[in-house]
Amino acid sequence: MIIAVGSGKGGTGKSTITLNLAGTLAARKQRVFVVDADPQGSIAMWSKNSNQNEPTVIVNPSPALGKETRKAVNKYDMILFDAPPTFKRRMRAVLEVADRLIIPVTPGMADFWSTEMLIDMYLKAREKRPKLDARLLISRIDRRTRIGKNFRPFLETLNIPVFMTEITQRSAYAETWMDGVTIDAKGGVAAQEMSNLADEVIRWMGSRWRV
Repeated sequence: MIIAVGSGKGGTGKSTITLNLAGTLAARKQRVFVVDADPQGSIAMWSKNSNQNEPTVIVNPSPALGKETRKAVNKYDMILFDAPPTFKRRMRAVLEVADRLIIPVTPGMADFWSTEMLIDMYLKAREKRPKLDARLLISRIDRRTRIGKNFRPFLETLNIPVFMTEITQRSAYAETWMDGVTIDAKGGVAAQEMSNLADEVIRWMGSRWRV
């Protein structure tokens, strides 16, 4: 199963979600392989500075299924792509190989508009690959704000399923980058959020992956 995490613009927490979802799934004994296809290479840098053995990370400048990625398809339970934040060729290449697409959306109109554009690209890709499925994920939310309180029903107008789990703006996620760990190793509320997301992702993927 290949899961892409992609957004139409930067700043949505895309790489943070990819890394920590992968770590949380790996902690549940799932064999997880992360492809860092984002030109910023944040996950690749994390991997170089981390003593944590899981998840396995490779850098793939092209999101297409390269030699290493093709080998990983049968060796691992899940492959997570940290997709490039763009609507150009690289994102199209991701949509040509992914089975699932997670789209993090930060509350705000700029993110909403860019998400509309990415959904259009997803729907076009789905015409050729009907099994490709997508869900939206509310990310970096502050529920104390007016837009944070009202963003879910607004996002649901896009007619794409929205995860029940919401990833909040927490310092613990920033600390994972500095400490070279994933959020499951730190515990706390942030780790529970990511665990809840992992539960939803596993249900979404089907009975074969349920743990």
